Amino acid sequence: PPPEPEPPPPYMAQVEDAAARAGETLSCQVVVVGTGPGGAVMATRLAERGLDVLLLEEGRYHRRSEFNRRPYEMMLRMYREVGLTVALGIPGIPLPVGKTVGGTSTINSGTCFRVPPRVLEHWRTRYGLAAFTEEALAPHYEESEAFLRVQPVPREVWGKVPEIIRRGADALGWSHGPLKRNADHCRGSGVCCFGCPTDAKRSMNLSYVPRALRAGARLFTGAKVVEVLRFGGAARGVVARTERGPLSVRAEAVVLACGTLYTPLLLMDSGIRDRSGQLGRNLTIHPATKVAALFDEEIRGWEGVPQGYCIDEFKSEGIVFEGASVPPEYGAIGIPQLGRRFTEIMEAYDRIAFFGFLIEDERTGRVARGPGGTARIHYSVGEADLEKLRRGTHLLSRLFFEAGAKTVFPPIFGLEEIARREDVDRILDRRLSAKDFELAAFHPLGTCRLSARPEDGVLSPEFETWELERLFVTDGSVFPSSLGVNPQMTIMACASMAAEHVAARIGAD
Repeated sequence: PPPEPEPPPPYMAQVEDAAARAGETLSCQVVVVGTGPGGAVMATRLAERGLDVLLLEEGRYHRRSEFNRRPYEMMLRMYREVGLTVALGIPGIPLPVGKTVGGTSTINSGTCFRVPPRVLEHWRTRYGLAAFTEEALAPHYEESEAFLRVQPVPREVWGKVPEIIRRGADALGWSHGPLKRNADHCRGSGVCCFGCPTDAKRSMNLSYVPRALRAGARLFTGAKVVEVLRFGGAARGVVARTERGPLSVRAEAVVLACGTLYTPLLLMDSGIRDRSGQLGRNLTIHPATKVAALFDEEIRGWEGVPQGYCIDEFKSEGIVFEGASVPPEYGAIGIPQLGRRFTEIMEAYDRIAFFGFLIEDERTGRVARGPGGTARIHYSVGEADLEKLRRGTHLLSRLFFEAGAKTVFPPIFGLEEIARREDVDRILDRRLSAKDFELAAFHPLGTCRLSARPEDGVLSPEFETWELERLFVTDGSVFPSSLGVNPQMTIMACASMAAEHVAARIGAD
């Protein structure tokens, strides 16, 4: 049954529909645009320093009484473009992102990784970002991990799929184990990506946003920021559009955390010059796919944590395997067969295991303004990344047969079913192009990258735009390259670092 409506907690008194203030000009010390991991952590850090912080969010504040476990209905409420954001290229790749308080953290799987050390080394040597070391980031990670109660997924909520993955990985001698998540009292509801119905996942709407509000921050929802205001070479506020008209905010500093797809567009729309030519470019998206397999045993993969287990044997190659089970009504769109065969597969859905992987992409794309104010995303899979996708699919198909699968379903058009273990190598032998793969992506990064010199990037190492003082960015767009792992913890660690620079810029202790 759906949860019973609950009385609003006291911090909700700090939340207001921006439309009620249309036509007004508000004032604060720092305005933060966006309530995802970057914006929520930034607002918390500054509010707890005693600064007057105002948060603006385009989406609405949804609470668990609204989370009814129905994927389609939840996507209508909390996904940008109803979950139909797509990177245009060869092939077109769905790229779902959130539009709600908490941003994409409200609709993700709660996976918590730190950035790999080799990535930080690349940033230091290639982009001159000397301050980005494991030692410098560690206290910022540790604070967030403790507050979010990050821990490995307990075995009692794994579900059956991880048991199958363990079986196959052990047979092949691969390293594997439970993922770390920000859901310490998870009940295994299986719908993390559609709003946690038990409030177990400590996404930003339940953790850092309430913490910022308790510290005195104010939040206005339904406010789409369309321009950064400037005066005397510095950012001095923003203008937002609401259902009833414009709302202006005057501030001593502006922090943008609109996400990798929309922060660069807002900078462009605000007339921010970019001498590096990198604004909106260098987009990475962690292309991902999945393999399904049919077993004789009952699996019921929609029960338990959908993404609670991983294989990290091949992380140095830029391939990370993570679970990806979904409810039947959503999983059906990933079954390419038609007619009678489609029906047969769906009738056997309780005996099908899904598992996925993402790759650390080397090819990059770009973001531009599209029709109706949307982001027009250009991205095509390169040859090196294509080979990672081929290898990941082959490895996962091998694992499923080792675990006892009767039929494996690769995400390759023209090779949708493999019924014999000895036929798995057809994946390696077949001539493939990127458009032959069924792909998705989940972590857009890099369109406002940090750099030690203004000629090489959009932001300084202090997360401030090179072209306009007191304008900061703290979302996934700041990363100079692909992370190769889920980015939310690294976005939060960087936002925590950036908060110190924001406070220093406006003369706060």
